[in-house]
Amino acid sequence: MGSDTRTGEIPEDTVDLRERRDPVRTLLRAAARGEQGAAASLVDVLGPRIHGLAVHVTGSSARAEKLTVSVLRSCLADAGELAASGLPGEVAVLDRARRACVATRPSGDVRSLVASDPADERTRDRRENEVLRVLLRLPASHRALVESAAQGRFDHTGSRRSEAAEVLAGVLDQLVPLGGPVHAEAQTLSALDALALADESERRRLQELSSSPAISAVRRRAIEAAAQLTLLTAIVPSRDLRPPVLEGVGPGPQPQPKPAPQPEPAYRGDYATPVLGTDSQRRVVGPPAMPGSLHTISAASSASPQTPTTDAAPPGDDARPTPAPAFSFRDGGSPAARGASGKRPRPEHGDRPAPRGVPWFSRAIAALALIGALLLAWFLLDARRELAAAHEFTSTWTELSVEPEAVLVPGLSDNGSWQAVITADAIALRAEGVSGYEGEVLQLWGEQDGVPTDLGVLELGRDGLVRATLAETAESLVVTREMAPRNRSGTPSERVVANLDPELTADPAPLGD
Repeated sequence: MGSDTRTGEIPEDTVDLRERRDPVRTLLRAAARGEQGAAASLVDVLGPRIHGLAVHVTGSSARAEKLTVSVLRSCLADAGELAASGLPGEVAVLDRARRACVATRPSGDVRSLVASDPADERTRDRRENEVLRVLLRLPASHRALVESAAQGRFDHTGSRRSEAAEVLAGVLDQLVPLGGPVHAEAQTLSALDALALADESERRRLQELSSSPAISAVRRRAIEAAAQLTLLTAIVPSRDLRPPVLEGVGPGPQPQPKPAPQPEPAYRGDYATPVLGTDSQRRVVGPPAMPGSLHTISAASSASPQTPTTDAAPPGDDARPTPAPAFSFRDGGSPAARGASGKRPRPEHGDRPAPRGVPWFSRAIAALALIGALLLAWFLLDARRELAAAHEFTSTWTELSVEPEAVLVPGLSDNGSWQAVITADAIALRAEGVSGYEGEVLQLWGEQDGVPTDLGVLELGRDGLVRATLAETAESLVVTREMAPRNRSGTPSERVVANLDPELTADPAPLGD
């Protein structure tokens, strides 16, 4: 354990970091004490790296967002445990995030970590340059292996698995020197475990080797090096994750102290009716006995039921005795009005009962009718909007078809029927019976002089309809499957859904002839 230093009023930890500051560890300790500001700072600092790693592993932004919220909530719940571990605070959180992401089924394509497009999505941490330099010095095959392993893909078996693990250990050693004795097996197993790629037998073997303090240090440094790779997979979430993560985090409301019980009021005087006081006073009919006073039954019985009488104050009491409380009854609530039977009198023929509210059943029927009317209006507006869009597309298709040099191109596809009209300055595309793909979009590419051009993502209707009009031209069209939200690399993927090339069709004569 290192010594704690202080900068102003913020304590900084230097545990096992060779006197380097560890602000994430400080935030974890503050979050463990229930400080909302520290928890929000943890989400802001580590949220993009956890979210980006989840996007690369799962291939879905929606699944990545849910996984990021779950990991951050678990880290805040165990903030004290993570702060007390032997790992730096940032590494401890990212190690938990990596193991949670790789535990899911990795899907989607493996993305390059050194390309220019992912660089726009990263957080531009100053430490990225060192990681990029290490990857760029590697051969192409080794770099592809490291990029796949950093995104949770490692399918090698047998002797190829050992060779690939040695390559991963060498790269991690360049990021953070593993040190320790020269033990090839310990380094390769530590590399696989740090990237959450080790199987059950490899984890058991590494556990046996970790009994040595030197090999345990190698394993810890390998986890630190694996955390450095998340600098290249960081992606800022599309929405603020603080509200879903911080919901319910922090100390709950403190219970309010119960007020001290107030003493019971003192009643004086003589009553002809029962005392309407506390539970202890309801047991008494009449005032309590007071020393030095005469309690006469005849005076109490002769008094009016609604007019209490008061005895003379005993000698030695205050000059102004406390007045007795007056009680009044309604006509229907007093015993005299109820009669001998103890029931309330029925209203006479001239009296009408108070009107009652509308029954709940009628209110429910009215609410359901209103909801049904709103839904029907919404469906009618949606149908009218779709009909107008269909009329507009049909008109555009007809206008383009009669233009000179317009070419009707049928598409080759096993997913629906595709057609396109290509003119000198516009394109119209339509398809029927197209099925969507989970987590993927349909992207249109145009080819002009052998150069592909991204024409955007196609919108797939509920009935498998695709209609698109573009103010561009191309020699041929290709529709591919791309990972959501879209492919921005400038090159279409190999998963072709439809090919609309005039050269592939028989005699694509111009429509204007």
